[in-house]
Amino acid sequence: MNFKGIIFDLDGTLVNSLEDLADSMNSVFQKFNYPIRTLQAYKHFIGNGIRNLVYKPLPKANRTEALVDTCYNIIIDVYRNSLVTKMKPYDGISGLLAKLVS
Repeated sequence: MNFKGIIFDLDGTLVNSLEDLADSMNSVFQKFNYPIRTLQAYKHFIGNGIRNLVYKPLPKANRTEALVDTCYNIIIDVYRNSLVTKMKPYDGISGLLAKLVS
């Protein structure tokens, strides 16, 4: 088969970005004095976009649209500025990409 292009999602597909996402979200929570979540807990919060990552770990009593919007805007900025500090490709991804290029 010949392909002209292949499109991949980056976070969670090609690279494991869980630690960077957890660190970014926890830095948002620190600003609001909310409980910091463990890396293990974030495994249950990721999926379906950053907005869900913001919503799910927020204390239930504080899950207002206004707060979710505020936290979303903060995490986007924090994550953008710390994007590649811990993320790394999943096992086998580098080899797969090299094969696709050749």
